[in-house]
Amino acid sequence: MRILAAMSGGVDSAVAAARAVDAGHEVVGVHLALSTAPGTLRTGSRGCCSKEDAGDARRAADVLGIPFYVWDFADRFKEDVIDDFVASYAAGQTPNPCLRCNEKIKFSALADRAIALGFDAVATGHYARLDGGVLRRAVDADKDQSYVLAVLTAEQLSRAMFPVGDTPKEQIREEAAERGLAVANKPDSHDICFIPSGDTRAFLGARIGVRPGSVVDADSGEILAEHEGVHGFTIGAAQGPRDCRARRRRAPATSRRSNQRPAP
Repeated sequence: MRILAAMSGGVDSAVAAARAVDAGHEVVGVHLALSTAPGTLRTGSRGCCSKEDAGDARRAADVLGIPFYVWDFADRFKEDVIDDFVASYAAGQTPNPCLRCNEKIKFSALADRAIALGFDAVATGHYARLDGGVLRRAVDADKDQSYVLAVLTAEQLSRAMFPVGDTPKEQIREEAAERGLAVANKPDSHDICFIPSGDTRAFLGARIGVRPGSVVDADSGEILAEHEGVHGFTIGAAQGPRDCRARRRRAPATSRRSNQRPAP
């Protein structure tokens, strides 16, 4: 089979590509440029798609002896992921940008281009498994990513491969080291890739602006505090060393007392 290996520059996608090669497939590596102004370096384990990541992906492809390309999907990523993220928060929703990226970018835009170019499937480093076309959780429960792939259609899954989903993460790192891949000990990415600072509230505030309102106790009608917009809150438990009353203080009036907490 002709396989397009999506290589993020991390250890998981590098080993996934390596395993596809070992399986006898004709493999081509591709790194997705998703930022119009990629940073030169990552900030520790925050962010992705930097020039450093592209370089790491290219070096891994060189070790594996496979062709390597960089595809520019920055405009599509901005429209389908970043703009959707901001619009959803402005509407009082709490979207998962990783889910949207998998749905719209990796298994739609990328897979469509791959199939058009004659590839049979796309291999990624996601921790998930396919069993007879059915999506299953990864062996490593702590790294499982099947939940962000659950939006994919049966047709999209039929064009996907998840070569590392049957192996715990630590073994993947050991395998990468044995293969001579420099990314063996590279930190995992976390948080939202297009907000490398980790300050989601500031990111949203710069794009949505201030939308002040009152935090009102649903039972007494007492105004407890003021807020600068419901986009600064997400559904969840209270955050930080505060008491139950502080939890109520974080709930915007528009949501009643919905146990919302500040966005990370």
